[in-house]
Amino acid sequence: MKFFYHKKESLLYDRLSFPKLLYMTDEDHKRFSEFFFNNIEQQDFDLESYEQFIKDAQEDLKAFEDPLLGFYADEAISNYDFPVLLMRAYSIRGFGDTDSYLTHIMKDDEARIKENLIAAILTIEASENKIDNNTARITAKTMLEDREALTRLIRSTPTTENYRWILMLLIDSPKEYLDVFRKLQQDIEPVFNKYLKQYQEKLEQFEDTVVRPLTDNPKESFTTLTRDIIPLDILEEENLLITSFVNQTRFSVLNFDDDRYILYGLEMMYGFKRLADFELNNRESRAKVFKALSDSTRNEVLRHLARGITSTKDIANSIGISSATVTYHINAFLQTKIIKSPKTKDMKFIVDFDRLESFWKDFINDLKN
Repeated sequence: MKFFYHKKESLLYDRLSFPKLLYMTDEDHKRFSEFFFNNIEQQDFDLESYEQFIKDAQEDLKAFEDPLLGFYADEAISNYDFPVLLMRAYSIRGFGDTDSYLTHIMKDDEARIKENLIAAILTIEASENKIDNNTARITAKTMLEDREALTRLIRSTPTTENYRWILMLLIDSPKEYLDVFRKLQQDIEPVFNKYLKQYQEKLEQFEDTVVRPLTDNPKESFTTLTRDIIPLDILEEENLLITSFVNQTRFSVLNFDDDRYILYGLEMMYGFKRLADFELNNRESRAKVFKALSDSTRNEVLRHLARGITSTKDIANSIGISSATVTYHINAFLQTKIIKSPKTKDMKFIVDFDRLESFWKDFINDLKN
């Protein structure tokens, strides 16, 4: 087993992700700090500095607010942002800046770009719907000739109504909008570079604290760096690694075309420490579980998961909320281990009834003692 750190690809991922900070609300800040870093030691993670970084970035990005709405959904989390679809359709491997990456895509045939964007939408929940890349591409090619089917697909995407309309425009004229997006990224680049400079030292430290151990001793180091929270089963013989100072506390497996990247956020080492400490404290864990179950909407999401409905799109449509909200609630359940992902690549969620029963029995015993 090997890890390969893609340093320049990490920067490209951050360049494309950076504008999304504009849509993080005060409520998102509150949820993040309350749930993820409640009581974490200051020397482990400087939450105040991270929040200030986001607020400063938002202030700088306000100058680009109107044009950005043509490419990013106006919500904190969205799988349907234009750059997200582009990365799913065209791997970032070998690219370190937006200009060369977007120019490379623009060299493709326009019909092919349309097909790839449609396929990217189809594969967003591929693990749940069992749609592989080849099937998605075949279906996408058919949809190019079937406007009604394409319209149904866009209308079914769990995003804002305004952004659904924008998605259709992006697919109809991808090269035109790619050129506009490329120029917009050029305008934003000086702002991005200002913050990149601030995190340059930490990015260099990341190579010592994360990359080198994973290179020298992959399995043992991965277990240590994730505090044994992430199963080794998700790893392959060759693993492409990227990091992010924009999404500092995110850990994800990202499928970019035929490449599979592991994203280990710049401060995720402390994120996993928080999760491990959280797990060790049973009473705190029970309190978090009860808190996670105290919201009526969240309970509806859990009821759907318990019935085997694991598609975020299906749950969002059934309850009448955004997919971002469903994802937020599912993350809350994962953090508290109310639900779990079997060690399989389709990564469906199942409710851990044994854990819930155990929490309830322990709670009763504590009250009696």
